[in-house]
Amino acid sequence: MIQKIKTVFATLVVVFIVAFSFGIWHTYKQNSIEAAEIETQEVVDALEQIISVTRPDFERENNQTFINSVGACVNYIYNTTTDVIPVNFEILLAQAALESGWGNSRFALEGKNLFGVRTYDLREPHMLPSNNPKKWGVRVYMHECDSVQHYIDIINNGSAYEEYRKLRDNNVSDSLKYVETLGAYAADKKYFPKLRSIIKKLRTEYDIPILN
Repeated sequence: MIQKIKTVFATLVVVFIVAFSFGIWHTYKQNSIEAAEIETQEVVDALEQIISVTRPDFERENNQTFINSVGACVNYIYNTTTDVIPVNFEILLAQAALESGWGNSRFALEGKNLFGVRTYDLREPHMLPSNNPKKWGVRVYMHECDSVQHYIDIINNGSAYEEYRKLRDNNVSDSLKYVETLGAYAADKKYFPKLRSIIKKLRTEYDIPILN
């Protein structure tokens, strides 16, 4: 009789252990499935957010609409491009205004080039300046936002802008302190004063778009 009780008890212990282990395994599996579903949904949500952000129309009726259009391009790029490092927004706006004549230069109107970016590979789409150089042309883009994207890439990766990036990495917020790091752009002897003047106008005469 005692032996039977021991056998029954041992069987019950084994059944309990198996049932308990199955319960733990089932709970773990269910949690893993739920975690995977949450992660998948997060990816889907991120993709939907990217898809929902459309490339903006570029308008230039006046200086304010030009500023708004450049800002819309920056927002578009920051919301649809992975691993992009933001650049100083005020400097970007000021250079776009200066280099493109507030969006009205021939290169901006015909080539959608807002920053006077050159190409030395004449197999790429380009326009020639009036002095008709033989070794380089001004890049042509499909959309103004492509020009903004290229400018951001140049600032983030170009060897000529290491000092710029040092200021940014040190969280320097005053745009005026970045001006003299842009020597690669300064073909005009008055480039720095002109850029400072536009930055000051941006602060006092225009509404700066909010980046999100």
